[in-house]
Amino acid sequence: MNDFKGKISKQVVDSNKIDSNKNIRTLTISDLHNYMNNEERANRLAITIKEEEPDIIFLAGDLLDDGKFWDGGDDLKELKKFIQNISEAAPVCLTMGNHDVRGLNPNNKDERLNNFKKLDSIRSGEVFPLYNDKVIVNGMEVIGYVPRLELVELEGEMKQIHGLAHDEFIKDYQEYGIKFENRKDTINVYLGHDPHLIAASENGIGLKDLSVCDFFVTGHLHDGYKFLFMPIDQIKCLITGKGLKALELDNGFTEQDAGLVDKKGNYIMGSKRLRLGPTNLCRGIIYIDNNAQQKYLQLSNGKFYKNASHELNVQIWISTNEALARKEILNNNLHFMLISEGIRPGLFPRERLATMNVIDIKGNKNNYFGHR
Repeated sequence: MNDFKGKISKQVVDSNKIDSNKNIRTLTISDLHNYMNNEERANRLAITIKEEEPDIIFLAGDLLDDGKFWDGGDDLKELKKFIQNISEAAPVCLTMGNHDVRGLNPNNKDERLNNFKKLDSIRSGEVFPLYNDKVIVNGMEVIGYVPRLELVELEGEMKQIHGLAHDEFIKDYQEYGIKFENRKDTINVYLGHDPHLIAASENGIGLKDLSVCDFFVTGHLHDGYKFLFMPIDQIKCLITGKGLKALELDNGFTEQDAGLVDKKGNYIMGSKRLRLGPTNLCRGIIYIDNNAQQKYLQLSNGKFYKNASHELNVQIWISTNEALARKEILNNNLHFMLISEGIRPGLFPRERLATMNVIDIKGNKNNYFGHR
């Protein structure tokens, strides 16, 4: 019997790319951060994954807590055991996050990336380690992209920032040359780590080549952060009457600084135009248009919200009818984006705060309204 203590978030999205009688079940976990170094805990999670019977499994980065673990050792061995275990259930696609590439340099890059790519050899089923690479599997074309890092000056010191301004990210992606083939009957999936890089187009440059992507899978902003910011925001709420309480804390709304750099390489602290907004920790799906602007939220409790703002990178969320929302999402070919809440929240592996995300992609060919 499985006694997993975390949460399983289940949602449904609609797609015009597959027949109305078909369904693709995706399961995403992110931000493991060496979570697997406890065998009992790892087995509980693996059993839960198998019970969900996914068609494909995504691991959205930060598999290990620091790049040094990719040199070898017990933590890497435990990660291999876990991936081998869950690959019995479905093909596994994984990529790296900022913790995985921390400390990467010309002296260790080849060895660390080779250890990452060798994960495909430990499988019981199919395993696809994607570092700027792609694969077509189970009705999905998956690109795993790891953006370049920036070294920027912070308080007189050069520090590494994972990610960059949206414009620079899109430019790098285009220049790298990895492209979706964009088949009419295949779901295109961008498997990355940092959601800020997708959902923030500060001057409207948009998604460019990534506009053919249907499903953006990310992590990075795991739910444990909420518990770090909660006391501060509760005080703010008492003083100003605004804050988390006004933004429905129970639904996972809060704000965080983006941790991005602008096009000149300057660190941006709390910039409104580069902040993902009050959706950073939403337990749901963000729908974005080709300009990378957030249009709808689909929360795991079944509620839909529409963005009433027409200002660039500003969200004013209002409750809306699910059937109408689904119709407009399909009619406007909006992209859906998951921000996985993460398996290891905050600084400690508290399983009760762990979350895995299950999304059923329902086919809607010849079923325009897409309402299940």
